[in-house]
Amino acid sequence: MKNIKWIVVVLCVQLGFVQCQNKEKIDVITYEVTPEFSKKIDKPEVHFKVDIPKNLKFEKPVEGKKTYSYGMIQKIGNDSIVSEMYSFGYISMDGNMQLEKDGQTFMKQIRDMLKSGGYNIEEDAIGVKEFDGDKYLSLRAIGTMKEGLSDLFQGRYYFNVIAKPNPYTDTHIIMLMAAKDTEVNSYEDFKDKLTVSTLWKSFTYLK
Repeated sequence: MKNIKWIVVVLCVQLGFVQCQNKEKIDVITYEVTPEFSKKIDKPEVHFKVDIPKNLKFEKPVEGKKTYSYGMIQKIGNDSIVSEMYSFGYISMDGNMQLEKDGQTFMKQIRDMLKSGGYNIEEDAIGVKEFDGDKYLSLRAIGTMKEGLSDLFQGRYYFNVIAKPNPYTDTHIIMLMAAKDTEVNSYEDFKDKLTVSTLWKSFTYLK
């Protein structure tokens, strides 16, 4: 009986330790994009904020310098290769255009950009997909960077590209997430199993 009690105590201590580890606070910076800042970087007006882990490389748009997104975040390994990436693109809907229907052409363009950027795409799917309990217009793809074309991206990557509907304006943020196949086993892993998952969880549109 004493042995059983001792085992129970050990298990409780171990579980408590795991819970403390899971609750460990991630050191972040809060990045806010305002309509005013959007104008300065020559982008459609949008307002959002997001928490970025401080241990990630953050490329913030600079006024007067051409940029293709509202920001890019990367996790770079000891081998100087990007293992995780998160970028804030955008798509603007005009008139009666609908994001889920009319945005599919834009997703195809992103897929084609991956191909032209050097990735051999082995599978891809465009459409409304469920992710983290909700449905979004998405591009899901797996691609391998061709050898010798990039110093930063090497190997096989999962791409999870999601159009996040904006309730306040017609400009919607396109979240381009990528991770090496050594980091993820499924597209659902992007929601909470990666360092960049903090961005997905904390992203909020503002009025």
